[in-house]
Amino acid sequence: MTVLARPLLVSLAVGSLLLGLAGRADATWSIVAVDQETGQVGVAMASCVPAGLLGEPDEALVPVVLLPGRAAAVTQGSIDPDGPAALRQVLADGAAPQLAIDTVLELDEQPTARQFGIVLLDDVDGSRSAAYTGADAEQPRGDRVGDNASAQGVLLADPAVVDRAFDAFNRARAEGRPLDRALAAGLVAGSEAGGDRRCDDQTALFAHLAVAGPADDPRRPSTLLTVTVDEGDGQNPVPMLANALAEGRSGWVDAGLSDPVGVPRVVVLAVGTVLAVAAAFTLWKGMGSPSARR
Repeated sequence: MTVLARPLLVSLAVGSLLLGLAGRADATWSIVAVDQETGQVGVAMASCVPAGLLGEPDEALVPVVLLPGRAAAVTQGSIDPDGPAALRQVLADGAAPQLAIDTVLELDEQPTARQFGIVLLDDVDGSRSAAYTGADAEQPRGDRVGDNASAQGVLLADPAVVDRAFDAFNRARAEGRPLDRALAAGLVAGSEAGGDRRCDDQTALFAHLAVAGPADDPRRPSTLLTVTVDEGDGQNPVPMLANALAEGRSGWVDAGLSDPVGVPRVVVLAVGTVLAVAAAFTLWKGMGSPSARR
């Protein structure tokens, strides 16, 4: 095996592992909503899986589907890696919410393990929103749907998580709060009801908010915030996200306190950087070696 081939095989193996983990990860509870006046579309979600299994924390996570100026949606339960792209396409093609869900489920090999929430800015065939929770999605589970919002969740500490999140979001909107603040308020209410059952008092390991205006990039919308913590460090990322939003922060806020294997996080980061540089140098040398040129 050439020096060039080794890094390539390692990269493919790591990529396959990440895809496999993403396919098994369960996004837990979320609120999907739109603002008819501003044209904004958004999603807030939290879960007890590491955010990195669901995408890059400084972008809209993979389960989040934003179509600026048209719709917002989320894919949860046992996540099909192809589900978000399929849902995005059928919504972009103009499907009504329920038809979009039905179409994606027809393409799915495990439809009863999935969960979806969809809200449109403009109604199609007399409908603006729909949700689906499969019979095999992890219990406790549930969903609530209104004209401008849906709330949904699986693997919940209590079914009330969805109800509290949905009601708190709607109260915040009735009080005149903007879409991003109302989404954060809904997420906090879900956390106060117990959030993800796997995290005990932490309720989640990440909290994520993505709100796009009509002209925004759907992967990097104008309002984007992810707060991550470490498992067992005693922190709850959900109220931290609400506070960070109020402070005007954006992007990825890594608030974890744990030091992996007893080594300070800054040391781990420095060592990782050195190893990455070393790997790049090895790859460059391998490309120039006689065996790599054969």
